Amino acid sequence: MELTDLQARNQQILALLRETGRPMPSPGSVALELMRAVERRDVSVFEVCNIARTAPMLVARTVQMANSALYSGLRPTAAMEDAVMRIGVVALARLAVGLSLVHAAGGWDADFDLNQHWRCALARGLVLQHLARRLRNLPSSEAFTLGLLGNIGQLAMVSAYGARAATADEGTEDGLLHHQRRLWGFDQNQASAALLDGWGFPISLWLAALPIGQDTAHAAGRGGELSLTVDVARCMAVALCGPVDQAELPRLYMGAARLGLDAQAMIAMLDQLRADFPSMARILDISTPNTQAEAEFQRLRAALSTTPPIDRPGPGAALVIAADKARASEIDDALQADADLRVIVAPDLWRGLEWLRDLQPDVLVLSAELAGVDVVALCRELRAARGPRLYILLVTDDPAAEMVLQAMDAGANDVLAMPADARLLLAKVRLGGRTVRLIDALEQERHNAFDMQRELARLNANLRAAAYSDDLTGLPNRRALDDFLQRVWAETARVRQALSVVIVDLDAFKQVNDNHGHEAGDRVLVAVAQALRAQTRASDMLARWGGEEIVLVCPGTDAAAAALLAERMRGAVERLRGDFPQITLSAGVAQASPADEDFADVMRAADAALLQAKRDGRNRVVVARAPRVPVGD
Repeated sequence: MELTDLQARNQQILALLRETGRPMPSPGSVALELMRAVERRDVSVFEVCNIARTAPMLVARTVQMANSALYSGLRPTAAMEDAVMRIGVVALARLAVGLSLVHAAGGWDADFDLNQHWRCALARGLVLQHLARRLRNLPSSEAFTLGLLGNIGQLAMVSAYGARAATADEGTEDGLLHHQRRLWGFDQNQASAALLDGWGFPISLWLAALPIGQDTAHAAGRGGELSLTVDVARCMAVALCGPVDQAELPRLYMGAARLGLDAQAMIAMLDQLRADFPSMARILDISTPNTQAEAEFQRLRAALSTTPPIDRPGPGAALVIAADKARASEIDDALQADADLRVIVAPDLWRGLEWLRDLQPDVLVLSAELAGVDVVALCRELRAARGPRLYILLVTDDPAAEMVLQAMDAGANDVLAMPADARLLLAKVRLGGRTVRLIDALEQERHNAFDMQRELARLNANLRAAAYSDDLTGLPNRRALDDFLQRVWAETARVRQALSVVIVDLDAFKQVNDNHGHEAGDRVLVAVAQALRAQTRASDMLARWGGEEIVLVCPGTDAAAAALLAERMRGAVERLRGDFPQITLSAGVAQASPADEDFADVMRAADAALLQAKRDGRNRVVVARAPRVPVGD
């Protein structure tokens, strides 16, 4: 589906939701004003702070976030301007959106757990933020917001259609989406994309709310990897907020493997999430009892640490739960003919279910005529609990009975009329054991394939990261910058839009290394990279050019706006405080001109402006030129 078709569908979905006359989730007025403001390149930190100050709770939460574990290693701050410099103006706007939605009043159905929704949303946001920092495919502030609001469509559908929009008979997320599309023609993922689009979020963000393969053209570019990242975050959040479904773990494993994450990396990410979750829950006023949160983390950690089930050693085993002692003896006698088969006869149903859980036999021989027992429901529960790793042979006096047919539909594998030939009974039990062991062997092969694919994906991701990123700061390196410049220069010439570059150099950085040691210099570079990254947007490229020089390429931005951005970056670095000497930077700004033959001309102009900033006294921004004829004209 093309981008224009997706945008048209977004409008249709919003219209359908509004037709119900029920209130829709929507950011507050301050949040919307901040979103509009940060889209302007010329917006200043002080302007956004003045907007934010009209919402005292937002001010408090902003300072709280700047002092949270997400920004560990920096000194505490109490000033709003310092907090915004630290987290970035985009993060402030996204925080305002999240806060206003979490605190929005609404007539929610009593059967819908609103706090559970936001707990899962917070977990998804933190996982996505961690992945974005690792993969560097999205600014961390935008990643957190995308995770937090990526399922906002569910709230809209619950508000419009009641709790039935959040519950499906199938019980799985895919089943829920099918249920929603069948009833209303769209699902909660499509509703999320429509809402984010309607609120003015970037195309790349609302596209990523649509899972891979769900009508997405990913016209914004990096859609494939970004949607895969969102899918991994969604899978981990679902596993955190409910019982761990072992059948769903392969989807999480494979998605993580394609991103270059092995089991150890996922466990490390989960441990970081456990550290970050309480403080962010307090910031957003999301209620999570400590004991409940800890139990959820431990449960998922254990699941990720456990190797998928493999072939069980030793001879096969069959458990017999019969209607009476005579029937139990008849079955036992028939099965004893196989010396390699371990036969266990339960004295009653409840002891049998206990042994079934503890001994994990391959085959269950179950009488259909158990007094006072709903055998159909029992078969359904056993199949749900054990999956294909239990072969259920139903024995009955009346194989044509309606209840027997229902039990087969509910999960029983086979049925045998009693009394039966002892050889036939034994043959069916042997067949069931071989079937279960074959499934185990296939599962082992699949697990080995997962291991191999995860290792290959991890090696490929490491090679890619080593080739295109700076080891110290985590920023893209010069090679990545050159590749980006080739693409953006061609695109700029094609659409005739403005393009500017900022070259940043730390002032007197050699003295930091000489007077305080190279370790202090490294800490400065890491802190500066984090501060500069917080001021950029997804469309920009921030890269370490070499030494203490960092380059920012700004497509669609003229020299005046780029200079304001550079001034914001200069102020953010000047305000940095931490376990390192105070530092300042100088910056040179240049805008592409029609006379420029290639991007090297723009870089030379920005470099010349940087040298002029150094000569003029450092800690300043100098603009090389603003072309008389803009590139976009």
